[in-house]
Amino acid sequence: MPATLIDPLWIARDVQRVAKNETRFLKGVQKKLSDEFIVEGTKVGGTVGVRLPQRFVTTKGQALQQQNITNQVVYVTITDQANVAWGWSSSQGTLSIQDTRERFVTPAATQLANTADKDGLSRLYQDVYFSAGTPGTTPTANTVYYGAADLLSQVAAVPRDSRTMVVNSVMGTAIANSNLSLFNLGSSKNILEEGMLADGALKWKQWWEDNNVFPHTYGTYAGTPLVNGSLQTGSTLTTDGWSSGASTLNKGDTFTIGSGATAVKGVNVQSYQDAGIPQEFVVTQTISDTTGAMIISISPPIITSGPFQTVAASPADNATINVRGSSGVTSMQGLGFHKDAFVMASADLIMPNQGKAERVRAPGAGMSLRYWEGSDIMTDQHPSRLDWIYGFRTIRADWASRIQA
Repeated sequence: MPATLIDPLWIARDVQRVAKNETRFLKGVQKKLSDEFIVEGTKVGGTVGVRLPQRFVTTKGQALQQQNITNQVVYVTITDQANVAWGWSSSQGTLSIQDTRERFVTPAATQLANTADKDGLSRLYQDVYFSAGTPGTTPTANTVYYGAADLLSQVAAVPRDSRTMVVNSVMGTAIANSNLSLFNLGSSKNILEEGMLADGALKWKQWWEDNNVFPHTYGTYAGTPLVNGSLQTGSTLTTDGWSSGASTLNKGDTFTIGSGATAVKGVNVQSYQDAGIPQEFVVTQTISDTTGAMIISISPPIITSGPFQTVAASPADNATINVRGSSGVTSMQGLGFHKDAFVMASADLIMPNQGKAERVRAPGAGMSLRYWEGSDIMTDQHPSRLDWIYGFRTIRADWASRIQA
């Protein structure tokens, strides 16, 4: 191959630059680039550990009441290897840097970034149990977004810094049209690029438009579902009262328990006092039933005391199950979150034993890219590929809130 301006190291770095600027959801989440595989490399199936902070309960008085240290480690599995490939001839290999950017690098970087962004949004929202808005209706009221922020403050005591709101273009236009006075056309750094709400509006530090916002379809059900048995705790809830025939709850469906005096209320994670807000639960596994009774896997688990307490009291027998969405409704899922709610983990891929290859790590962007170029003497072609491996995990589901639309 003749002398060329196309250098693998430069291409990988330029892809990282473009990919970092092209993401919306990924901008706001925690990134972890594993140091465990720098030498030998890894592949899909590897794991990266993320430690969670300790939670304590305050005690009063002079007596020492030592609390156990609980080391919580969340393991993020590397689940995806995404790549973009192309090929060029020796004559094409003499392209200028500008031509290479326009024809290869920018499209490849944009596509890789969009794929990872979509993967994250489509998976992680299903872990989040706080939500605001009405499924199937695009929100136009400020109170929906204020309410989503208040859930994080009043129940989870989430810091106000690093809070991001991600909506699609329809949701963004609807809420902006209701707040024309909040337009900030004189600044383009911290507002939605299409002229949407300025950063800091409606209690959210940053606003981003991202059309990878994912639609969720609620399960199909009927009847008057009820809690079946008092004093239930843990990660499952026994229920009955669903109409006979096929009833389904999908992973990601949300519900509250009871109403009025019988409502199960969340607790503030620092004071452990009743937060005055009905605790929402999310279905963690899709379940179908034809008998009118279901044992539902839920998050958060029902815990009534101790440092990991989630609710003020267990649900009463025959308390109602109030699914947020109508049966079968599809709802776009905007997502508001603190950066520590989710993590994207990446690691170094193994290096090939043939061809020309470079690996470029960008810890700030959470990316380790491998560029690999080969040659075919028979066709004078130089096939090239860019690979990125990554995985996602929810670290603190209560540090995020869904916007039903």
